[in-house]
Amino acid sequence: MPLSDNSTFGRYKVISKIGAGGMGDVFLGEDTKLERKVALKILPEKFSVDAEGLNRFRQEAKAASALNHPNIITVYEIGETDGAHFIATEFIDGKTLRERMDGDRISFDEVLSIVTQTAEALSAAHAAGIVHRDIKPENIMIRPDGYVKILDFGLAKLSENRGFTSDGEDATRKLVKTNPGVVMGTVAYMSPEQARGKDIDARSDVFSFGIVLYEILGGKVPFEGETMTDILAAILSNEPAPLTSLAPHLPKELQRIVSKTLKKQPGQRYQSTRDLLIDLKELHNELLVEAKLEQTAVPDRPEKSNSIRSKVSTSSSGIKDALLLTEFENTTGEPIFDQTLKQALAFSLAQSPFLDIFPETKVKETLGLMGRSFNERVTKELGYEICLRQRLKAFTTGTISSFGESYVLTIEAINARTGESLGRQFEQVNSREGVLAALGNAATGLREDLGESLSSIERYDMPVEYATTSSLEALEFFTLGYELQNTGKTLESIPFYEKALEFDPNFASVYSGLAVIYANTDQWNLASKMIIKAYDLIDNVSENEKLRITYFYYHFVTGEIDKVIDTLDLWRTTYPTHVVAIINLSDTYERTGRSEKAVEAADRALKIDTNNAVVYMNRAESLLSLSRYDEVKETCEDAFGKGLDGDSFHMFLYIVAFIEGRKNEMAKHVAWFSGRNDEYLALNLQTGVAAFRGQWRKSQDLAKRAIDLAVRSDAKEIAAQYAAAQALRIVFWSSPTGFPSSVDPRLNLVLKTQTNNALRIERSRSVLTSVLLALAAAGRESEVNAIINELKTNRPKDTIINEFWIPTARAAFELHRGRAKEAIEELEITERFEKSGDFYSAYIRAHSFLTLGKMSDAAQEFDKIINNRGESPLSSIYALAQLGKARATGSKAEYEKFFALWKDADKDMPALVAAQKEYKELGG
Repeated sequence: MPLSDNSTFGRYKVISKIGAGGMGDVFLGEDTKLERKVALKILPEKFSVDAEGLNRFRQEAKAASALNHPNIITVYEIGETDGAHFIATEFIDGKTLRERMDGDRISFDEVLSIVTQTAEALSAAHAAGIVHRDIKPENIMIRPDGYVKILDFGLAKLSENRGFTSDGEDATRKLVKTNPGVVMGTVAYMSPEQARGKDIDARSDVFSFGIVLYEILGGKVPFEGETMTDILAAILSNEPAPLTSLAPHLPKELQRIVSKTLKKQPGQRYQSTRDLLIDLKELHNELLVEAKLEQTAVPDRPEKSNSIRSKVSTSSSGIKDALLLTEFENTTGEPIFDQTLKQALAFSLAQSPFLDIFPETKVKETLGLMGRSFNERVTKELGYEICLRQRLKAFTTGTISSFGESYVLTIEAINARTGESLGRQFEQVNSREGVLAALGNAATGLREDLGESLSSIERYDMPVEYATTSSLEALEFFTLGYELQNTGKTLESIPFYEKALEFDPNFASVYSGLAVIYANTDQWNLASKMIIKAYDLIDNVSENEKLRITYFYYHFVTGEIDKVIDTLDLWRTTYPTHVVAIINLSDTYERTGRSEKAVEAADRALKIDTNNAVVYMNRAESLLSLSRYDEVKETCEDAFGKGLDGDSFHMFLYIVAFIEGRKNEMAKHVAWFSGRNDEYLALNLQTGVAAFRGQWRKSQDLAKRAIDLAVRSDAKEIAAQYAAAQALRIVFWSSPTGFPSSVDPRLNLVLKTQTNNALRIERSRSVLTSVLLALAAAGRESEVNAIINELKTNRPKDTIINEFWIPTARAAFELHRGRAKEAIEELEITERFEKSGDFYSAYIRAHSFLTLGKMSDAAQEFDKIINNRGESPLSSIYALAQLGKARATGSKAEYEKFFALWKDADKDMPALVAAQKEYKELGG
């Protein structure tokens, strides 16, 4: 319906027309009831008569209106007046990105701000299941204050619902301006799958956003052509010119990010906008820190300043400009102050987002390079030497002395080049109990001396006795445990942490430290219990520790992976120079199957701390998942070269030695565990090797020994996991096909014994999911439903349980019943976490395709297992996947590969007997 200025449209007063396009005219209006300005979009009549399209538009617009995000335009109303359908949204007084790009040059800082905010909005929409489908500069609005808003959610699909056909040129002209040689509008920003008219998902938005990134950085779109058909052909076939040819001074990391968004195959792009957003934020943070460093050089001559930038600067590397903490000079005659005061100072200063503490692990490495003992006390004189060697700009010193009942504390920050005092604090207390509080006050004063703003100090300054403990004894034992944990002696640190809790049961950091140890040793129930206790004390910790505990809570207790990543993102943003958040990000990526990202995160962590055992363990584990075996060995050797050691290194090296057939190396790493309290880990490795080889009897004997030893070592959850793993092996090995398709009374009896054994020891998350899959594959419906109900009751928000383990189990149950099509449908949701699931979803999908006679599809699924052995290098279904491929292809050569894998298998293994018969029938 035609509208004119100052006319009335329902309850809206039309002020003026502000735009027009294929989706209708846009007017600036006023809501006369709420007295606010709105943007009114009146849909053309052609959409009003398309009932199906109109209904879809309403559904998508309602979904978009439910998105409450600051970077997404707010939808006020979706309605109809006088037969005209309309949308009323907030009115954005600003310019589109297209207008900004056509105007004055946009600074690089503003570019990063715009694209990061856009990614924030897309990430929120994708998390809600909404795909924009029309990302382009015209749909990105920028307010004068720099705030970004994405427009037109839900409209693009309506305009492209018929896709492109043989007469696509005419359909295309409905979507874009057709001036010859001018590339504008929707087509130039389409993904390859969108251009083909195929179904699209969030990864299509990633591609479109990549085109916008390329254009804003390079000055033109990456895919050009004289006609719309030429543009589509370029999108489908051409590789864009390297950004370096258009903007040679761009950071390499940004060029990598853009290149990854523009991959033709959706599977090669960022798999979620959240991952893209994380990379953009990390780049932004690194560039901000580098910019600060250009302003922060310590002058060669003494110079007074109130700015932290002229004294102690921060660095994304966390090493070059970190603050070294030397030991306190203790003249009280009380040994308890020898280690505790330095740890308390570290706790207090770590609250600051602007100070970076030189890692203790790096201190020990430096001492080794200097030919000194790792355990030598770092005095003021030695502090100068370490700073000189590591090119650090400043260090702290401290003293404590006593006079009768009173104690006197001093702490000082010293310019390592000039010896000038950068700040000095003095505190006196009348009792031993007041020492920690006095130290916290002194640390706060030192932060101010070093130039941190009062507003920052007020925000990030909890008294140290509240943020940690008021007990010197508790702090002493915590310090001892923490040092052991940092050098890879994780299990050895537990008694010290437990002793700390005896002195202060409300010491939250001890519980979170124990949670890390239990998680790293796969004792998830214990990890959850510890972090719940820490979370209950979260109001009594610093902001830094609060973020750490919150991360652990979402990771170990609720299992909400997206919240885990959000928390880590906030943690890294708030404390950009702290390594712990990056280490945990590496772990999260690995546990969710994103091993490439895990390695990248570990590499960033190594730039901050090259002497942290956990970083090397994370890196080695992820490289193993990627089947990069030489790099696994190099990483472990690098750790050993720095005096680091730990069980994980020997486990990874044992596995690599097995893959490469080096028996002596295998024996060496098994021997390392001899006599240790975690010797059950070595027995489990040997169980895995026997199982991989198809040696059921030997694996069963080794598994029993591993279970017994783990129980005696009080590692009950690990023992239960070993029992559950045997249950899974029984199920898949019981059938000649590699998957049970009928009720087998003998299998049911053995399986019942094995699963009951596991559940009797521990009913943790990992145990329940393994038992669930075993029972589902065996067709045990009532028990399957009972465990699903238990998991949903205990962990209702657990992302991986809901998106991987439960649907995988349901698929296994459907396949057991002969419903292969339904099994494949159940597995549709599992793709996001498939690489973290020990091959099971791909294996079940492959067998489903075999059942349906889709041999090519089956072979492709089996190849996902065969070609990615590192993801689960001792998997008992790996050889069965090779057999499955042989059956799918009918290839004698593939059968021979299976026989090579199981050359030492028990001769009566059902799958082996069946394969030998099949091979003979092929003329073998």
